[in-house]
Amino acid sequence: MNTTLQVRIDKKTKEKARKAFKAAGIDLSSGLRLFLTHVGRTGEVPHDMFTYDNAPEAYMKKLMKERDWAVKHGKVYTDIKQLHDDILKSK
Repeated sequence: MNTTLQVRIDKKTKEKARKAFKAAGIDLSSGLRLFLTHVGRTGEVPHDMFTYDNAPEAYMKKLMKERDWAVKHGKVYTDIKQLHDDILKSK
């Protein structure tokens, strides 16, 4: 069963989104449905939507926890060649 969703948004943002979805070959309604389906399926808002100054507090805490783990347990490289070689080994 389908339901209707009304969203209030400024005209400029709506038009930019409409153009972006059109460039991807879909209309605004399908683009919003795609976004909501993704969030519903994964249970998360896509992380690349956030910048440092607008990310929710829970997301920032998660990032800080991951950073702390990486600092404590992550691998350290002395030069770019070491890093590059390690990347190639993992393929």
